[in-house]
Amino acid sequence: MSLLAFTTNSTDLSQAYQGQHTGTLVLLSLLIAILAAYTSFSHRHLMQQAVSSLSYRLWLSSGSVAMGLGVWAMHFTGMMSLQLPVEVSYQLSLTLLSVLPAIAAAFVTLKVVAAGVQRPLAIVRGGVLMGAGIGCMHYIGMAAMVMQAERLYQPLLFVLSVVVAVLLATLALSVRPLLNRWLANQLLLEFISSVVMGMAIASMHYVAMHATVFLPAEQVYGLGGRVMSKQTLGTLAVVVAVTILLLATITVLMRRRVLDAEQSRYQAMLQTQQLALRLQGIASRVPGLVYEFRLANDGHFSFPYASEAIRDIYGISPEQAKQDALPALKAIHPDDRDAMLQSVYRSAEQLSLWYHEYRVQDSSGRVRWMLGNAQPQRDPGGVSWSGFITDVTARKATEQQIQQLAYFDSLTGLFNRGKIQQQLQQLCDEATEHSAVAVILLDIDQFKRLNDTQGHQAGDQLLIQMAKRLRVAAPANAYCGRLSSDEFVMLLPGALSGELEPKAEQQCSALRQLMQQPFDIQQHQYHCTVSIGYCLAQPGASSDELLKQAAIALSHAKALGSNSQVCFNPAMTAEIQQRYQLELALAAALAAGQFELHYQPQLTDSGKVVGVEALLRWQHPELGYVSPARFIALAEETGQIDSIGHWVLQQACAQLQRWQSEPKLRELIMSVNISARQFYQPEFIAQVQQCLSQYQFKPEQLMLELTESLILADLDDAVSRMQQIKQLGVRFSMDDFGTGYSSLSYLSRLPFDEVKIDQYFVRSASSGKPRDWVIVEAIIGIANTFGMKLIAEGVETQAQYELLRQSGCYCYQGYLFAKPAAAAETARWIDEHSPLS
Repeated sequence: MSLLAFTTNSTDLSQAYQGQHTGTLVLLSLLIAILAAYTSFSHRHLMQQAVSSLSYRLWLSSGSVAMGLGVWAMHFTGMMSLQLPVEVSYQLSLTLLSVLPAIAAAFVTLKVVAAGVQRPLAIVRGGVLMGAGIGCMHYIGMAAMVMQAERLYQPLLFVLSVVVAVLLATLALSVRPLLNRWLANQLLLEFISSVVMGMAIASMHYVAMHATVFLPAEQVYGLGGRVMSKQTLGTLAVVVAVTILLLATITVLMRRRVLDAEQSRYQAMLQTQQLALRLQGIASRVPGLVYEFRLANDGHFSFPYASEAIRDIYGISPEQAKQDALPALKAIHPDDRDAMLQSVYRSAEQLSLWYHEYRVQDSSGRVRWMLGNAQPQRDPGGVSWSGFITDVTARKATEQQIQQLAYFDSLTGLFNRGKIQQQLQQLCDEATEHSAVAVILLDIDQFKRLNDTQGHQAGDQLLIQMAKRLRVAAPANAYCGRLSSDEFVMLLPGALSGELEPKAEQQCSALRQLMQQPFDIQQHQYHCTVSIGYCLAQPGASSDELLKQAAIALSHAKALGSNSQVCFNPAMTAEIQQRYQLELALAAALAAGQFELHYQPQLTDSGKVVGVEALLRWQHPELGYVSPARFIALAEETGQIDSIGHWVLQQACAQLQRWQSEPKLRELIMSVNISARQFYQPEFIAQVQQCLSQYQFKPEQLMLELTESLILADLDDAVSRMQQIKQLGVRFSMDDFGTGYSSLSYLSRLPFDEVKIDQYFVRSASSGKPRDWVIVEAIIGIANTFGMKLIAEGVETQAQYELLRQSGCYCYQGYLFAKPAAAAETARWIDEHSPLS
């Protein structure tokens, strides 16, 4: 019996067996086809979510097998539903072989569906291959029938069955793309697609069965080999159906897991995108550049992320920076590039915070200062930094301007006292047994007479011209400065091998001769002389000691008369003896009750008294009134400042408590000066706590005044101590602001509440020249920037007051308003000048 045999015109179809189909089995075959299609289509989603080619092929194979077995089970379930008057069995090998075309057809179907192909030609091609595969499966399965009947196919219906198979397969593949436009529910879409595909598969079978004719025969028709009964085939079909059901269940569960994972990934991606958008929005509003910088192990630099500010700073786009950071590095000023790179490498090696100031230069030559800071993090591929780069050009310019003005005398352009002291101390620290320094002080003889007779303008002209001559006469390694009104200084480094003393003596003689040359003052020649005192540094000497020795020598020179020079000699013991006597008297002053506190009011521009400063006064029974300028430094040197400072703090707090009962005094701020030695004493914080506990007033009414030199002694310890005291409610004021570099470098790091403009600047700026007020205005601007209260001390004239007020300073202290006085007198003055509103 051949695989395919067709009827002819001579075939008597009237003798053909009339087979009947069992309805329940027909319905079962249809359900099996639908279930197989659903199982296969469910694999489509798993294939699309596959993360590797292996998992893709696994899902494609399992889906193809599930659908192929379903088509096979549908076919033979349909065959079992056919009831013929003869017994039917099935050849085993062909029965099993028939599943292969079904699996191949399912493979094609699943590939087309998973690819989401919507092109008509591709769908038709898939339909042809699918229809052909299912047709092959059907007719191979039919050829496996073994029975006492001849199986023939009607040619026309046979061709029709093949055409129907192709058309229905094409239709089934077209349904999903068509419905996808209208149905958003994927489960409903897959159910409808599965029903259409299942009905298409079943329809192919039953149309093909209609083309089959079974004619009675005397012999058994069928291929040789092992056969199985209809009951065995039914059992096999049931097993296959159950297998498909299990695959469907597993697929649904797997798909749910995939859908849940996909939903989680989608939510995570959405949250990440939203977070990225928020961060980008924040980064675009942050002043300066927000960035991530990376140094790969191969030495390659890049910016994985950079905000739009990189265009303004480095002149490149964020996209360019992601590829290569070299253009940004080229924008760094050539003089700063190596140091900047070294700081990056050092941060990478130590994984320490990168904090560096450097300059960038654009194509037009404009130079700006940048401050970069970032935290590094190492990974297997290199080191990454995340941080900020901000433009600090304005701050650097302000600092440079203030430093210039703070270090130089505004009239002569020479170094001022602060810079001279700093430079002299540096020379002392660097001195060895083979090198030292000479300190030469010059004072103009009869300078007061010139001011009194010709006016201050003439005096200023003389000072300016004398400063020029001092520069001309100074050796290249010397330092020149102006210490006070008519007092100049020259620091002369040299050798101790007998060269420095004659060199200093010759220099002093040359200076006296040079200054005797006439000066052109107000178009008239003016002749003057100078008195000079100088000293030679001794090993271990400090800058203060050298300036004192030179000052002693200068006083001896002036005592000799005009145009004299004197070198300091240890035999000049009178001054030292006086100091010793003062030291002895100071040691007994506290116990003898010779100290008292005076208070100087601090007022706003409206005349309201907001505070007082406690000032120590010493009245000795024999020496009389002793100026604080004479004994405060001595107390610090001898260590007596500890007990004196503690006494002052207690007395000031006690007075503040007594004033709490006075309506006009109870809100006053009490400012107390704290020395460096006192501040760094271990028990100082406890002393402040004790005063706050012992005396009743608001802690914020106590203002502790600290000097710049105190802070520089140990910056970290100073900040720590200040923070501990501020937690008690006490406030801090920076005294003598502007006299040193520390004001500029560390002000932003220190927890000060108030800044005091040093009286030196207030007095020197009252000359009426615009440039004299530049430093004062700069200090006011910086204090306002940091949100600190500002007070000017030493205000003595109405002109100074007006200029300060116009410049933005609204709190003052000085003789223009009130002199320091005892507590009772100060209270009366406040009562008269600051009535209750």
